[in-house]
Amino acid sequence: MAELLALQTDFAAALRDSGRTSDIERWLAGDTGHVDRRVAIYRANMVAAADKALSSAYPVIRQVVGVEFFHGLAREYQRGTPSTSGDLTEFGARFAAFLATFEHTQSLPYLPDLARLEWAVHRAYGAADAPDWDAATLAAIEPDRQAAIRFHWSPGLAVVASGYPIVRIWTIHQPGYAGEFSVAWDRADTALVARDGFAVGVSECSAGEAAFLDESLIGTPFGDAAAAAACSHPDFDLAALLARALSMRLICGFTL
Repeated sequence: MAELLALQTDFAAALRDSGRTSDIERWLAGDTGHVDRRVAIYRANMVAAADKALSSAYPVIRQVVGVEFFHGLAREYQRGTPSTSGDLTEFGARFAAFLATFEHTQSLPYLPDLARLEWAVHRAYGAADAPDWDAATLAAIEPDRQAAIRFHWSPGLAVVASGYPIVRIWTIHQPGYAGEFSVAWDRADTALVARDGFAVGVSECSAGEAAFLDESLIGTPFGDAAAAAACSHPDFDLAALLARALSMRLICGFTL
Protein backbone atom coordinates (compact mmCIF):
# COMPACT_ATOMS: atom_id res chain seq x y z
CA MET A 1 0.00 0.00 0.00
CA ALA A 2 2.85 2.39 0.79
CA GLU A 3 4.34 1.76 -2.65
CA LEU A 4 1.01 2.40 -4.37
CA LEU A 5 0.62 5.67 -2.46
CA ALA A 6 4.12 6.74 -3.50
CA LEU A 7 3.32 5.96 -7.15
CA GLN A 8 0.08 7.93 -7.01
CA THR A 9 1.77 10.87 -5.30
CA ASP A 10 4.59 11.03 -7.82
CA PHE A 11 2.21 10.63 -10.76
CA ALA A 12 -0.06 13.42 -9.49
CA ALA A 13 2.92 15.74 -9.04
CA ALA A 14 4.15 15.04 -12.57
CA LEU A 15 0.71 15.66 -14.02
CA ARG A 16 0.36 19.08 -12.37
CA ASP A 17 3.92 20.26 -13.09
CA SER A 18 5.94 19.32 -16.16
CA GLY A 19 9.08 20.12 -14.18
CA ARG A 20 8.31 17.18 -11.89
CA THR A 21 8.45 14.51 -14.60
CA SER A 22 11.60 13.09 -12.99
CA ASP A 23 9.45 12.07 -10.01
CA ILE A 24 7.74 9.42 -12.13
CA GLU A 25 10.79 8.11 -14.00
CA ARG A 26 11.45 5.39 -11.43
CA TRP A 27 8.02 3.92 -12.09
CA LEU A 28 8.06 3.92 -15.90
CA ALA A 29 10.34 2.24 -18.43
CA GLY A 30 12.30 4.30 -20.95
CA ASP A 31 14.59 7.32 -20.94
CA THR A 32 13.59 10.77 -19.66
CA GLY A 33 12.34 11.99 -23.03
CA HIS A 34 10.21 8.91 -23.57
CA VAL A 35 8.68 9.14 -20.09
CA ASP A 36 7.95 12.85 -20.53
CA ARG A 37 6.12 12.26 -23.83
CA ARG A 38 3.98 9.54 -22.27
CA VAL A 39 3.10 11.62 -19.20
CA ALA A 40 2.34 14.60 -21.46
CA ILE A 41 -0.56 12.63 -22.94
CA TYR A 42 -2.13 12.25 -19.51
CA ARG A 43 -1.35 15.89 -18.72
CA ALA A 44 -3.11 17.11 -21.87
CA ASN A 45 -6.14 14.93 -21.18
CA MET A 46 -6.34 16.28 -17.63
CA VAL A 47 -6.32 19.90 -18.82
CA ALA A 48 -8.89 19.07 -21.51
CA ALA A 49 -11.17 17.55 -18.87
CA ALA A 50 -10.74 20.64 -16.69
CA ASP A 51 -11.55 22.90 -19.64
CA LYS A 52 -14.65 20.88 -20.48
CA ALA A 53 -15.90 20.87 -16.88
CA LEU A 54 -15.36 24.61 -16.41
CA SER A 55 -16.85 25.42 -19.82
CA SER A 56 -20.00 23.61 -18.81
CA ALA A 57 -20.29 25.55 -15.55
CA TYR A 58 -19.07 28.94 -16.81
CA PRO A 59 -20.21 29.40 -20.43
CA VAL A 60 -20.66 33.18 -20.08
CA ILE A 61 -17.15 33.74 -18.72
CA ARG A 62 -15.83 31.59 -21.57
CA GLN A 63 -17.56 33.92 -24.05
CA VAL A 64 -16.32 37.05 -22.27
CA VAL A 65 -12.62 36.11 -22.17
CA GLY A 66 -12.47 33.97 -25.32
CA VAL A 67 -11.84 30.27 -25.87
CA GLU A 68 -8.04 30.40 -25.85
CA PHE A 69 -7.75 32.50 -22.70
CA PHE A 70 -10.37 30.36 -20.96
CA HIS A 71 -8.34 27.25 -21.75
CA GLY A 72 -5.39 28.90 -20.05
CA LEU A 73 -7.57 29.71 -17.04
CA ALA A 74 -8.66 26.07 -16.86
CA ARG A 75 -5.04 24.92 -16.94
CA GLU A 76 -3.95 27.30 -14.18
CA TYR A 77 -7.03 26.62 -12.05
CA GLN A 78 -6.52 22.88 -12.35
CA ARG A 79 -2.86 23.23 -11.43
CA GLY A 80 -3.61 25.21 -8.27
CA THR A 81 -6.95 23.61 -7.40
CA PRO A 82 -6.82 19.94 -8.38
CA SER A 83 -10.09 18.05 -8.22
CA THR A 84 -10.79 16.28 -4.95
CA SER A 85 -13.97 14.57 -6.15
CA GLY A 86 -14.85 11.98 -8.72
CA ASP A 87 -17.73 14.23 -9.77
CA LEU A 88 -16.44 16.83 -12.26
CA THR A 89 -19.61 18.90 -11.84
CA GLU A 90 -18.11 20.00 -8.50
CA PHE A 91 -14.75 20.94 -10.00
CA GLY A 92 -15.44 24.66 -10.46
CA ALA A 93 -16.60 25.40 -6.90
CA ARG A 94 -13.59 27.65 -6.17
CA PHE A 95 -13.31 29.28 -9.58
CA ALA A 96 -14.62 32.67 -8.36
CA ALA A 97 -11.95 32.82 -5.64
CA PHE A 98 -9.32 31.88 -8.22
CA LEU A 99 -10.42 34.68 -10.57
CA ALA A 100 -10.32 37.19 -7.72
CA THR A 101 -6.59 36.61 -7.19
CA PHE A 102 -5.30 35.47 -10.59
CA GLU A 103 -2.90 38.06 -11.98
CA HIS A 104 -4.23 38.08 -15.55
CA THR A 105 -7.91 38.67 -14.71
CA GLN A 106 -7.49 41.77 -12.56
CA SER A 107 -8.44 44.04 -15.48
CA LEU A 108 -11.93 42.45 -15.42
CA PRO A 109 -12.93 43.02 -11.77
CA TYR A 110 -16.52 41.83 -12.32
CA LEU A 111 -15.43 38.29 -13.28
CA PRO A 112 -15.46 36.83 -9.73
CA ASP A 113 -19.05 37.99 -9.14
CA LEU A 114 -20.09 36.76 -12.58
CA ALA A 115 -18.50 33.42 -11.67
CA ARG A 116 -20.51 33.30 -8.42
CA LEU A 117 -23.67 33.88 -10.46
CA GLU A 118 -22.79 31.19 -12.98
CA TRP A 119 -21.96 28.73 -10.22
CA ALA A 120 -25.37 29.39 -8.64
CA VAL A 121 -26.97 28.70 -12.03
CA HIS A 122 -24.88 25.55 -12.41
CA ARG A 123 -25.93 24.28 -8.99
CA ALA A 124 -29.58 25.13 -9.66
CA TYR A 125 -29.56 22.99 -12.83
CA GLY A 126 -28.57 19.99 -10.76
CA ALA A 127 -30.90 20.70 -7.85
CA ALA A 128 -33.72 18.37 -6.89
CA ASP A 129 -37.22 18.88 -8.25
CA ALA A 130 -39.42 21.10 -6.11
CA PRO A 131 -42.25 19.14 -4.47
CA ASP A 132 -45.84 19.99 -5.31
CA TRP A 133 -47.86 21.78 -2.65
CA ASP A 134 -51.19 23.55 -2.31
CA ALA A 135 -50.62 27.28 -1.87
CA ALA A 136 -54.14 27.57 -0.47
CA THR A 137 -52.85 26.06 2.76
CA LEU A 138 -50.80 29.21 3.30
CA ALA A 139 -53.89 31.43 3.23
CA ALA A 140 -55.51 29.21 5.83
CA ILE A 141 -52.96 30.12 8.54
CA GLU A 142 -54.47 32.38 11.21
CA PRO A 143 -53.06 35.95 11.16
CA ASP A 144 -51.63 35.69 14.68
CA ARG A 145 -49.56 32.63 13.64
CA GLN A 146 -48.26 33.91 10.30
CA ALA A 147 -45.11 35.46 11.78
CA ALA A 148 -43.94 31.95 12.75
CA ILE A 149 -44.07 30.60 9.19
CA ARG A 150 -40.83 29.17 7.88
CA PHE A 151 -40.93 28.93 4.08
CA HIS A 152 -39.51 25.99 2.15
CA TRP A 153 -37.88 27.45 -0.94
CA SER A 154 -37.39 25.59 -4.20
CA PRO A 155 -34.10 23.66 -4.35
CA GLY A 156 -31.31 25.62 -6.03
CA LEU A 157 -32.77 29.03 -5.22
CA ALA A 158 -29.95 31.53 -4.63
CA VAL A 159 -29.34 35.26 -4.26
CA VAL A 160 -26.10 36.72 -5.65
CA ALA A 161 -25.30 40.36 -4.87
CA SER A 162 -22.68 42.32 -6.79
CA GLY A 163 -21.40 45.83 -7.29
CA TYR A 164 -21.41 45.14 -11.05
CA PRO A 165 -24.20 44.57 -13.63
CA ILE A 166 -23.87 40.78 -13.55
CA VAL A 167 -27.52 40.10 -14.41
CA ARG A 168 -27.21 42.22 -17.54
CA ILE A 169 -23.92 40.58 -18.54
CA TRP A 170 -25.38 37.12 -18.02
CA THR A 171 -28.54 37.97 -19.97
CA ILE A 172 -26.90 39.33 -23.12
CA HIS A 173 -24.71 36.23 -23.38
CA GLN A 174 -27.57 33.73 -23.39
CA PRO A 175 -28.25 31.65 -26.53
CA GLY A 176 -30.84 33.30 -28.75
CA TYR A 177 -30.58 36.73 -27.12
CA ALA A 178 -31.69 39.24 -29.75
CA GLY A 179 -31.81 42.54 -27.88
CA GLU A 180 -29.28 45.34 -27.74
CA PHE A 181 -25.96 44.72 -26.03
CA SER A 182 -25.23 47.90 -24.08
CA VAL A 183 -24.14 47.55 -20.43
CA ALA A 184 -24.40 50.26 -17.76
CA TRP A 185 -21.14 49.53 -15.97
CA ASP A 186 -21.95 51.81 -13.04
CA ARG A 187 -24.98 49.70 -12.13
CA ALA A 188 -24.99 47.20 -9.25
CA ASP A 189 -27.12 44.07 -9.62
CA THR A 190 -28.53 41.52 -7.23
CA ALA A 191 -29.46 38.31 -9.01
CA LEU A 192 -32.21 35.88 -8.11
CA VAL A 193 -31.44 32.40 -9.45
CA ALA A 194 -34.27 29.90 -9.59
CA ARG A 195 -35.02 26.68 -11.43
CA ASP A 196 -38.40 26.04 -13.06
CA GLY A 197 -38.65 22.61 -14.63
CA PHE A 198 -35.62 22.06 -16.83
CA ALA A 199 -34.81 25.77 -17.13
CA VAL A 200 -32.91 28.03 -14.74
CA GLY A 201 -33.82 31.70 -14.75
CA VAL A 202 -31.84 34.72 -13.60
CA SER A 203 -33.69 37.90 -12.73
CA GLU A 204 -33.03 41.05 -10.75
CA CYS A 205 -34.25 41.54 -7.22
CA SER A 206 -34.15 44.59 -4.99
CA ALA A 207 -31.91 44.97 -1.96
CA GLY A 208 -34.93 44.58 0.33
CA GLU A 209 -36.04 41.39 -1.42
CA ALA A 210 -32.50 40.03 -1.19
CA ALA A 211 -32.36 40.83 2.53
CA PHE A 212 -35.63 38.97 3.14
CA LEU A 213 -34.59 35.98 1.06
CA ASP A 214 -31.17 35.76 2.68
CA GLU A 215 -32.84 35.52 6.09
CA SER A 216 -35.60 33.16 5.02
CA LEU A 217 -33.24 30.81 3.20
CA ILE A 218 -31.37 30.12 6.45
CA GLY A 219 -34.61 29.34 8.28
CA THR A 220 -35.50 32.69 9.86
CA PRO A 221 -39.26 32.87 10.56
CA PHE A 222 -41.37 34.97 8.23
CA GLY A 223 -42.04 37.77 10.72
CA ASP A 224 -38.41 38.22 11.72
CA ALA A 225 -37.16 38.06 8.12
CA ALA A 226 -39.70 40.66 7.01
CA ALA A 227 -38.85 42.95 9.93
CA ALA A 228 -35.12 42.73 9.20
CA ALA A 229 -35.63 43.53 5.51
CA ALA A 230 -37.96 46.46 6.25
CA CYS A 231 -35.60 47.86 8.87
CA SER A 232 -32.62 47.95 6.52
CA HIS A 233 -34.64 48.82 3.42
CA PRO A 234 -37.73 50.95 4.19
CA ASP A 235 -38.96 50.67 0.60
CA PHE A 236 -39.16 46.86 0.81
CA ASP A 237 -42.46 45.64 -0.65
CA LEU A 238 -43.26 42.36 1.07
CA ALA A 239 -46.59 41.80 -0.68
CA ALA A 240 -44.98 42.21 -4.11
CA LEU A 241 -42.23 39.74 -3.24
CA LEU A 242 -44.67 37.11 -1.99
CA ALA A 243 -46.82 37.49 -5.09
CA ARG A 244 -43.75 37.10 -7.27
CA ALA A 245 -42.51 34.10 -5.29
CA LEU A 246 -45.83 32.31 -5.56
CA SER A 247 -46.27 33.07 -9.27
CA MET A 248 -42.73 31.82 -10.01
CA ARG A 249 -43.23 28.74 -7.79
CA LEU A 250 -40.25 29.69 -5.66
CA ILE A 251 -42.06 28.60 -2.49
CA CYS A 252 -42.72 24.88 -2.21
CA GLY A 253 -44.15 24.59 1.28
CA PHE A 254 -43.80 25.84 4.85
CA THR A 255 -43.75 24.83 8.48
CA LEU A 256 -44.76 26.65 11.64
